[in-house]
Amino acid sequence: MKITLSINSKESIEIGHSDSAFIIGCLPDDLPHAIFFAKLATHPASEVRSAVAAMSFMDTDMLEQLARDTSIEVVRQVANNKRVLRMFKNSMLLEMIARDVSVAAEIAENLSGVLDEMREEIIQALLQHADPKVVETTESFVRRTEEIWEDDPIEVDDPD
Repeated sequence: MKITLSINSKESIEIGHSDSAFIIGCLPDDLPHAIFFAKLATHPASEVRSAVAAMSFMDTDMLEQLARDTSIEVVRQVANNKRVLRMFKNSMLLEMIARDVSVAAEIAENLSGVLDEMREEIIQALLQHADPKVVETTESFVRRTEEIWEDDPIEVDDPD
């Protein structure tokens, strides 16, 4: 797949993989660019797919495809994508966690992005992980979350 840059639809130059990844990173992550990102999600160069995996404005199917990519760096970028963590079902997140320790570590680092109602199952999976760093990061998140609730008590008026 060639990526070309056109000037006034007259002259065009081919853009290399590194330059393409750089250009993707410079574009706003918004709806008008979603079609462009989706087309590049199937690019043969993992560097380009990795840059696209960081973008949120693609449909869920395309993001799931990137979550199952052959390149673990692409999958790590998906795990770092805050919108993705809110879009994916737990089954997909659990699949990603089981895939590679670096992906599990990214998800553990980004637990705050997982929907509240889905987070407990993901936390339990991460706490059972074989890698101590993943477990440590997850435990740290749980402690921070508990401290927030302890520091912010709900005051209830006594009805008596």
